[in-house]
Amino acid sequence: MQLFLDDMQWADSTALDVIHTILSDTMGSCMFFIGTYRDNEVQIDHDIFGLMKRLEINNVPTTKVYLTGLGQDDLNTMISDVLCLYPRICKSLSDILFQKTKGNPLFVSEFMQSLQSCGLLQYNPLQKRWMWNEDIIRAEDITDNVLYLLSCKMNGLPGDIQTVIKVMACFGISTNESVIGYLSESTEYAGFRNGLEGALHGGFIVKSGEGSLQFVHDKVREAAYNLIDENKDLTIGIAVLNMKAGTKALDGCNHKTAYSYL
Repeated sequence: MQLFLDDMQWADSTALDVIHTILSDTMGSCMFFIGTYRDNEVQIDHDIFGLMKRLEINNVPTTKVYLTGLGQDDLNTMISDVLCLYPRICKSLSDILFQKTKGNPLFVSEFMQSLQSCGLLQYNPLQKRWMWNEDIIRAEDITDNVLYLLSCKMNGLPGDIQTVIKVMACFGISTNESVIGYLSESTEYAGFRNGLEGALHGGFIVKSGEGSLQFVHDKVREAAYNLIDENKDLTIGIAVLNMKAGTKALDGCNHKTAYSYL
């Protein structure tokens, strides 16, 4: 059996106790467990380190793997593939990207899209290749905050797409398609389906194999949530509260109560 848990920096002590119990089982069960967490989002007293120590005490074999951003050469190779240019030609651009992003793949992607939308990275049909001026790019006051880049990108989206990603952000990283179906049938969110297609096409969300839609990255979800204006988007907050109440009732199999909330 295999189990993968992402973003364990958000796990509480109870959840980690359950993981410890499962992995410390000596009754013959076989489990391959992979857990990931962001070391820049945990303090030294986080419960996850207590879990690691207890597993070692119980002689549970563990392996620690530290993942960092792409190296400078690897990033240059990736940019070379994206732009269909020899690595030596795009090295000046990849060096700037590395300085800005420290090799973070999501940041690299958003940074390149930002350069392209600003006209700092353009395709030249006469030379049949991408062109840029590293001096201008280096001199540009371009933020090194990926959330800011995502927020600026989302602020330029049509209203129906913004509504979709803001509502979905209130439900977390993923939203069940049954919730999407209800919202699209309501008069208040009549353009929800159109906005949903735009969000999918824009690469903000994807369809999962579990009957739900999810953000491509939790930073994308965070940026979408930050778009919510507590004053202007009060109706979104109320709708989400009602939807959460309905979801809880559905989870309890009390469908009649659930739909009275919705």
